[in-house]
Amino acid sequence: MAVIDGRTWLEHIDARRCWELVESAPVGRIGVLNDSAPEIYPINHAVDRQTIVFRTDPGTKLRGLLRSPAVCFEVDGVDPDEATGWSVLVKGRAEQIRDPGELRAVDRLPLRPWSLGDKAHWIRIMPSEVTGRRIWSRVPVQREEEGDAPAPDGR
Repeated sequence: MAVIDGRTWLEHIDARRCWELVESAPVGRIGVLNDSAPEIYPINHAVDRQTIVFRTDPGTKLRGLLRSPAVCFEVDGVDPDEATGWSVLVKGRAEQIRDPGELRAVDRLPLRPWSLGDKAHWIRIMPSEVTGRRIWSRVPVQREEEGDAPAPDGR
């Protein structure tokens, strides 16, 4: 654990807990390069044997990750009232799933598209690095509407 500014604590999250958090998050964000520019897309996903799978249609996201398969994927959770949060970042390579047996297997995962379209292209992110961190404040956030003034020493 590290102290960032005397009030905020940073904790590194171990790999097992990172995967639990990725699995629990209904939506994540994938970062892809498209024409040499980074773009970030929200995706719903599933975890399959410590890889991330999702479905997509043809378009800029699919074209970008097929041309430049190095991607990053992020999920997070925040509690603004308590000034706490966590984030998990997965770096790796995206691969289109083409094997018929593997397609049958991933089709049984609890993953259904949220948006319109066939989403006929299954993508798997093969991770090379998984990192997570959690931050929290030692000092509870004071709400102005409660009429609480912080103590002189900031506690």
